[in-house]
Amino acid sequence: MVSYDPTIREMLLPVDTGSALPQKKTPSGRTRVLQVNYTRSQTGELVETEIEHLWFFAQTAKELGLRLEILTYGISREDLDQELNQNKYKGLEYHITLSQKPVWKWAEDSVEYLENGKVAVLKPFNDELLEWGMTEGRRHRWQGMLTQENLEEALEEDDLWIPLGVRVNASETGTALEHVAQAKGQQVAHIRAYIEGGNMITGEDATGKPVLLIGKDAIATTASVYQLDYNNVRQIICEDFGLETLDQVICVEQPGKFHLDMGLLFIGNGIVILNDSSADLQDAIEMAQMVPCLTTEKMATKLKLQSGLEEAAAKDLEEAGIQVIREKLEKDMMYNFFNGEFVEGKDGLDYYITNGGPKEKEQEFEALMVRDYQVVNQVIFSPTVTAQKSLKERGGVGCRIKGVQG
Repeated sequence: MVSYDPTIREMLLPVDTGSALPQKKTPSGRTRVLQVNYTRSQTGELVETEIEHLWFFAQTAKELGLRLEILTYGISREDLDQELNQNKYKGLEYHITLSQKPVWKWAEDSVEYLENGKVAVLKPFNDELLEWGMTEGRRHRWQGMLTQENLEEALEEDDLWIPLGVRVNASETGTALEHVAQAKGQQVAHIRAYIEGGNMITGEDATGKPVLLIGKDAIATTASVYQLDYNNVRQIICEDFGLETLDQVICVEQPGKFHLDMGLLFIGNGIVILNDSSADLQDAIEMAQMVPCLTTEKMATKLKLQSGLEEAAAKDLEEAGIQVIREKLEKDMMYNFFNGEFVEGKDGLDYYITNGGPKEKEQEFEALMVRDYQVVNQVIFSPTVTAQKSLKERGGVGCRIKGVQG
């Protein structure tokens, strides 16, 4: 057990999760239920991207025999009734819950559904403390990857480089979800470390032992808020999620992304596919040499940082005994196949739901997943235009759905 300073002990809530593991995001999770949040705009207008994703999730769930748990708010309920009552969705199993507070579309990041049936939400943190802690963690870890001038720019203008992953705290979605769960008679627990869902991936190592991949932004931020070291933070996570040893909490450098699930894919059994930006970096360097200007030089600098962070992530994973496969599976707002959800269909086979992209890239990725790595029976892609609109908002299919134990 960790020995905490008395002041820190007052900040830490007691463990109330029942020390249960979150639903796994690897195929072994056998996910049969998907949580989806549907909402109109803040002004009450229909949002094309949201309704298009609703169509996609409903059609996919019907075809695979999955159940949808849909959380919505206010007038948005009318859209669900109008859409899902159509004949094309006949046979779809779903349930709609009406929140008393506004909800947001990123269902992945604000809650964990634990194996003991509890709903675990993030405790609220001070916004300024969170942002400061995450920024200082990056400052410490990223020294030497950039010139000091570029490092300071990357930290000060994170939105233009690698955004800080503090959206959940800013949205207060955890409070809304807590009220919803309590109204449904579910037991609510609290995650004490600041871990947005997309920055924690639950899976298993090569021996089948449960492990959590946690982005180092989350570890550093929690350490800063509670004034603890990294191992103390890992111990907190072990206590919350019922892990026996610290090495089951694997701290991973952000792979050039604000969340792990935008830059790596845990395919199970101790194997992770990690992004590889090395070719893009080389192209950017050559372009900066041929056409030297602020734009080309800045692009090369940003890709240097991303590539360096990917290498650091690979080292973190390999040192923890995880096998790393390097593949280029994302391209800015064009496509991102890292971001998705493994599910089990009614036929008992495994499927992977992800963002659509250029057809040739979809075909290459499906060949990797089905033929080469033999992870799933089929990859199901969202409509390409819909996916690209979502990626422009820095989130994809994997951010919009959350696997729940069936």
